[in-house]
Amino acid sequence: MTATNHALTGALIGLTIANPLIALPLAFVSHFMLDATPHYDLPGDEPTRLQAHRFRYHLAVDTSLCVLLVVALAWTQPKHWLVAAVAAFLATSPDLFWLPKFLRIQRTGKVLPTKNWFLRFHSWIQWKTGPKLWWVEAAWYGIFGGFLITRL
Repeated sequence: MTATNHALTGALIGLTIANPLIALPLAFVSHFMLDATPHYDLPGDEPTRLQAHRFRYHLAVDTSLCVLLVVALAWTQPKHWLVAAVAAFLATSPDLFWLPKFLRIQRTGKVLPTKNWFLRFHSWIQWKTGPKLWWVEAAWYGIFGGFLITRL
């Protein structure tokens, strides 16, 4: 899933479940539940400059939308907005573990198998991804974005 959809889901969890001891771990776990759903994904392992450019563009747009989400939460300050903002970050955060691998691929041009158990698990649960599944992302964004708007 895109970072934006992870963040929307985490924010909704934070707004719905006020208790941070429950909401925050649940938001983190939601990342893997969403990644287990067939979803859109850009190829990230290709060492070509074109793929890296597309990935960086996609990442910049996604990051901007996540920042706008947090700004909207802070601006409107619905009940439990701070828990929602932290939950949005935690729901997105597992993807940050991919950054060293991406940078290594860009630096060396080699795709090496990872020995990190967390990344192997994270990759394993994403059993069905690809550009043709963009509609799943769009539907998730529309539905969960709509739910979020009603909570603001």
